[in-house]
Amino acid sequence: CTHPYRSKRIMAAVVSLESLLALPWLILCPLNFVKVLINKPSPLAHHFVAKRSEECQKSCDIARMWATMFWALQFIMALHLAVNRRPKWMHVLAKLVIGGLLLLNFSNGVVKLPIAAAGGFELVSAMLLLLFSGGDGAKHKSQ
Repeated sequence: CTHPYRSKRIMAAVVSLESLLALPWLILCPLNFVKVLINKPSPLAHHFVAKRSEECQKSCDIARMWATMFWALQFIMALHLAVNRRPKWMHVLAKLVIGGLLLLNFSNGVVKLPIAAAGGFELVSAMLLLLFSGGDGAKHKSQ
């Protein structure tokens, strides 16, 4: 049995952790969503994606459609995680899938090292969510 004060402190840390894990997406998603909609390459894109990837998205309507859907969904997931403060299995699974896909695309030369690092961050984030919350959002016995 844990002391109630200790439990509250631990829960406060989890809340902070969940907000921090959502924060990169809450910043990047709106910026990238607008960038894709107006079809303007970022002046920093050459640091993050291969030249051919950048050119592909610029010239392909279907690639931009999928990109806008990706950024919108990632924003919704991050917002839900930050506001709900109780991760569900979908948050953990999304972080595992996105992290794995970012690393796969790095190995295929589609994205560069900073994006691969973001993929690693997503995988670590998924593990932290599992570790601190169980990842399923199940109600506690006291509720």
